[in-house]
Amino acid sequence: MTYSGKWIHIDLSSGHSKTGTADIGLYDRYVGGKGVGFALLDSLAPKPEPLGIDNPLIFVNGPFTGTQVQTSARTCLVTCSPLTRNILDSHCGGHFGPRLRAAGFDYVLITGKADHPVTIQLSPQGAEIQDASSLWGKGIFETTDTLLSAHPGRNPRVACIGPAGEKLLKIACIGVDKYRQYGRGGAGAVMGSKNLKALVVDGDLQIEYADPNAFKELNRALTHDIARNESVLFRRDKGTMKCVRSGQEFEFLPTRNFQLCRFDEFEGISSETCRRELNWEDTGCFNCAIQCSKIARWDGHEVEGPEYETAAFLGSGCGISDCRDLALANELCDDWGIDTISAGVTCSFAMECYEKGLLKDWEGLKLEWGNADAQRKLLRLMVQRKGVGKIFADGTREAAQWIGQGSEDFAVNIHGMELSGVNPKGSLTMGFVLSVADFASHTRLWCTEAEMGPEFRIEDIPTVVADGLDEINTRNCLIICDFVPYGFDRLAPLLNAATGSSHTPKSLLQIGTRLTHLARRYNLNNGRTHEDDILPERFFKEPSLSGFMRGRILDKTFFRSLIQKYYRHRDWNAQGIPSPEVLRSFGLSS
Repeated sequence: MTYSGKWIHIDLSSGHSKTGTADIGLYDRYVGGKGVGFALLDSLAPKPEPLGIDNPLIFVNGPFTGTQVQTSARTCLVTCSPLTRNILDSHCGGHFGPRLRAAGFDYVLITGKADHPVTIQLSPQGAEIQDASSLWGKGIFETTDTLLSAHPGRNPRVACIGPAGEKLLKIACIGVDKYRQYGRGGAGAVMGSKNLKALVVDGDLQIEYADPNAFKELNRALTHDIARNESVLFRRDKGTMKCVRSGQEFEFLPTRNFQLCRFDEFEGISSETCRRELNWEDTGCFNCAIQCSKIARWDGHEVEGPEYETAAFLGSGCGISDCRDLALANELCDDWGIDTISAGVTCSFAMECYEKGLLKDWEGLKLEWGNADAQRKLLRLMVQRKGVGKIFADGTREAAQWIGQGSEDFAVNIHGMELSGVNPKGSLTMGFVLSVADFASHTRLWCTEAEMGPEFRIEDIPTVVADGLDEINTRNCLIICDFVPYGFDRLAPLLNAATGSSHTPKSLLQIGTRLTHLARRYNLNNGRTHEDDILPERFFKEPSLSGFMRGRILDKTFFRSLIQKYYRHRDWNAQGIPSPEVLRSFGLSS
C-alpha cells in the first residue's frame, strides 16, 4: 500500500530521535494528512502553549502524496497556531512531500527546543541534527541554496524559515522549495521557537500499491480527464490569478482593506498583465498536469507567482496596481518568510489607520493607498520588529488591540486569523464559511453565491457549507489538490486500489465530518467560543456591495441566526458545543 507505515519523532531538547510503526487504526479513521495530523495533535498536545516546547510540528503526508496520482505533491503541516491559539493545518505543494515519502516516513513529529540554531537532515537512515548558527538571520532563498549545496543527495528538498520565523512573528510562514509555503497561522514562528532553521529531506524508497493493476487503470482514466478538463486548461493559462478578473466581475475582490469589492485599476495586476509584464513561464508541482503556478522573471528578479491571494491582499487590498510592485512584495515576503495573506491584510489595515490618523508617529512612512514603496518599508520593519513595524508584526488583531480608537472594527480577522479569499461585502456565503470554519481561510471552502448559480438560496447556506467543509476536510486527508475537478466517486476507488482500504464516498465524507467535530472540540478547549464565530464589525456597519446582501447592511442578528442553523445541523448546542452524543457517534470523547 502507499503508506510507508513508519513515523519518526525528533526531540530537539534532547537531540534524540526514534522511529516507530504507525497505528493502522489511525489511517482507518483519518486516512492521512490533515486527519492524522489533527488526531496526533489532539492526543499529544491537547492544550499547548503555541510557542512552547510542548507544541509539536507535525509534517504529515496523505496516501496520495508522492504517488502517480495527479497533484500528489501536496503535504500537510499541523500545529497549534500562535496567531489563533487554535488548531492549524497548512498545506504545501512543490516537491517536499514526495521526498518525505521517499525518506520512508508517513509523518514527522518535532518537539522540544534546541539550545542553538539547528537543521534536521532526514533520510531513510533516520534523522541527523546539525548546527545552523551560520544560517540564522539568513533569508529562505540563501538558506535553501546553501543547504542544497551541502546535501547533494538524490533529490533533496528544504523546508526552512526566514527572519520572520526567527523573530517569532505570528504571521511567519515556512518556505519550501524557496517559493512554496506552509503559509497560514504562524507555523514559521513555531519552527523558530524551537531554534529549528530547516528540515532537509531526501531518499530513494519506492511506493507500492495494494492493487497495482486497478490503480494503474483508474489513475490513467483520471489523468486523462484532468488533462482535458476545460476548467483545468483555463487555470493552466491564467493561473490562480484568474480570480482577480472574476473577483472584479462578480464584485468580491478585496480592495482598500475590504472597504470595496471592485478595484478600478485591477487590470494592472490581472493574469493577462502578469503574463506579459512578468514574462510568466508555466510550471507546476510534482506530478501535476494542471500547472497553475507561474515563474515570474523581471528586472533581474525571480519568484514563483504572484498567486491570487497575494494579489488580492498585497495588491488591490492596498490599492497597488503595478504587477511589478506586487511581485516584488511577493518576493520579499517569500524570502523573509512571512505569509503574504496576513501580511497584505495587515498592510491594508495599517494604510487605513494612516488615512484615519490613528498613530501620531509613522516615522516618515507615507502609507497612502497605492504607495508600494511604503508598503515594502513597512513589511521590512514588521519582519525586523523595529519602530512602527513592531505594532503590526503579529497581525491585525494584536495591532488593533495596541492602537484602539475603534480600529478593531476594521481589523479584518476572525479569532486572530486574517480573512482570505474574497470580500464578505460581496459574498455572504464566504463570510459565513470564514466564520464557522476551523480557521478563517478560503482553503476551508470556496463558495461564493455569484458562482453557485441561480438555484442557490440564502437558506441553503448552513447545510451547503457544512457539507462542503466536510468534503474539503477529507480531500485534505488524501491529500489531493482543490483544483482536481472530481469528487469522491472517482477518488474512493483510487484510494482503495492504492491502499487496500474499502472506502465509499459516504465513508470518506464521514471522515471529514469527524474532523469538523474534533477540530471544534480542540478549538473550544483552547479558548475559542461561539462569540468568535462572527465577522468583524465592518461588515455589520457598512453596506454590502454584491451578492445576497447587495445594497443592504448585514444584520448581525440575522447572521447569527444562520450560525445557529449551522450549529443545529451539526448537533451542536446554541454555544456551538458538540453534544456528547454526536462526539461518541464519531468515536470522540466529550
